[in-house]
Amino acid sequence: MKAYRNELDRTGRASKQGASAESNFKKSIDGFFGSNIELTGVHNGQFDHIDFRCNVSMDVDVKSIKDPESLWIEFKNIAGNDGWLYGRATHFAFERKEGFLIVSKWDLIHLVDSLVDKDTHVNSPKACMYKMYSRKKYGRDDLLSKIHPDDLYKIPYILVSKNAMNSTSRPVDSGTSSLKEEKELDPWI
Repeated sequence: MKAYRNELDRTGRASKQGASAESNFKKSIDGFFGSNIELTGVHNGQFDHIDFRCNVSMDVDVKSIKDPESLWIEFKNIAGNDGWLYGRATHFAFERKEGFLIVSKWDLIHLVDSLVDKDTHVNSPKACMYKMYSRKKYGRDDLLSKIHPDDLYKIPYILVSKNAMNSTSRPVDSGTSSLKEEKELDPWI
């Protein structure tokens, strides 16, 4: 689809920059969510200042902060079955002090596979950074490792601030209310 070019954009530079940013956004969102977002186009939303329709879906497993210096990775759970890394979630949200770092399961699996020496097993949880650890001696059939939280920045991620909990955002309306009704509810519109 040809990029929209305003008649006042004499060189086409702004149009090209906008089209490049939109293309990069689409590739990033498509890759991160494993979805296909829809470019709206001139007659289907662009003049409403809507570039894309992003109906994305995530099944998220949230991981709380246990230690700010490491992240536990569970390959097998205490029953010896697949651990949370191989569960049904599509994404993981790792709690950090200021927010949640959200990563795709497949990116995390590839990252962990590249970082963790699965052939080296240790007997202490303190020694299992990038190595395998099990609590078999305690009657558990788990298989665990640890990585550093900064390792997550090596793969695509989205950071959601905990400040968002105080957001005044409202769910997207299904189109039943008018702009006049919205302005009555929110004078900033």
